[in-house]
Amino acid sequence: MRSQILVASCAVLLPACAFAQNTKPDSADPYVWLEDVNGARAMAWVKAENAKTAAVLEKDPRWEGIYKASLAMAQAKDRLTYVNYIGGELYNFWEDSEHVRGIWRKTTLESFRTASPKWTTVLDLDALAKAEKANWVFHGYTCQQPAEKRCLIDLSDGGEDASTIREFDLATRSFVKDGFYLPKGKQRVAWTSQDTILVAREWNPGEVTSSGYAYIVKKLARGKQLTDAVEISAGTWHTRARKAKRSCEPRNVL
Repeated sequence: MRSQILVASCAVLLPACAFAQNTKPDSADPYVWLEDVNGARAMAWVKAENAKTAAVLEKDPRWEGIYKASLAMAQAKDRLTYVNYIGGELYNFWEDSEHVRGIWRKTTLESFRTASPKWTTVLDLDALAKAEKANWVFHGYTCQQPAEKRCLIDLSDGGEDASTIREFDLATRSFVKDGFYLPKGKQRVAWTSQDTILVAREWNPGEVTSSGYAYIVKKLARGKQLTDAVEISAGTWHTRARKAKRSCEPRNVL
């Protein structure tokens, strides 16, 4: 496993909130090409810098020991188990040497209080990735309130920011046939009812900020296509002399 430089992008919240960003004019900024986040030149630079960093780190005599100790801690069976309370049960996402991609599992409060809780696997990411011949990485979930019987699962291809979102039934521990499905994209979702969700994504080519994130929020009803979604809020995005500004402008009400 090689060391990597992790570059985190700011997540877009629902609804989008106003902010202002100032950058230098193109003529004064020799690195403005790095703002093309998916551009060939920018990606080539990232790969080259990663390679240089890894070469330095892995030659350090302390590298092997630090790596092994870090891996042992990350895979330790007795490490703290963080849980979330959903639908009357405790849920946890767990990764170790046997579950490289991880398993989403649950237990009861009574069992969790014991020395050896009994866990039930809700979603096995390793098995799902193998079955679907995909490079799935678990990016979390959003459960419908207050019933907490259905959740929208974020699945990322290889861990990138963009994800595919699919509706999941906690009772059957399976994805809902003909349920909510949002194809791959940098997107955020929220439930408004059992049959309606809010979605922020790139609805049409180019409807994203300069960082590639959505600023248009639409309401999507169950059984409808993305093209049927109704816009409820949108930001305005202006670029003038490399000065960017976005503000929130509600279009409709829920």
